Amino acid sequence: MNFELTAKAREAENSKLRIQNSKFLSVALYEPEIPPNAGNIARLCAATGTPLHLIGRLGFSFRHPDARRAGMDYWDQVELYRHINFGDFVGSVDPGRVWAMTTHGKMSLWEASFEPGDTLLFGPESRGLPTDILEASPTRCLRIPMRSEARSLNLATAVGIALYEGLRQLQSDSRLVDTADPAV
Repeated sequence: MNFELTAKAREAENSKLRIQNSKFLSVALYEPEIPPNAGNIARLCAATGTPLHLIGRLGFSFRHPDARRAGMDYWDQVELYRHINFGDFVGSVDPGRVWAMTTHGKMSLWEASFEPGDTLLFGPESRGLPTDILEASPTRCLRIPMRSEARSLNLATAVGIALYEGLRQLQSDSRLVDTADPAV
């Protein structure tokens, strides 16, 4: 598999891809920096059937051993899209609502009401989302509740928390199998 640019990512770059009225959520990473985080998030998206969008300059190559190792053998199961910048992401994908995850959000993740087609947007590990993206939709800036002494959560952990909360709200777990079910 070509970890640099999958066929689906190439399709998203070369044509105007429209994902409208999706029954599920999408995850978008803006300029992710740490290979194991991206790999773990890709694995999470593969396990839940969630599209993953990578936006802007990546701080790593998919050929990096840590990115490959963290994603294990799941990369070919990820619905992966690559976007040159945030404007390209918005213009190409036409997402429903974009929820910006930030430690500066005024609204808690638990207060959000997710809808089919929404996208959960996460910023780079070292600096978070740019101010202009956060200011574009301040009512859709969410924070994950945590103690005030904590600066932030690991990116892959934050994506897992937010994604499963969204899936819980949408009750879209019908496409997921509870592996603890003895009938499986």
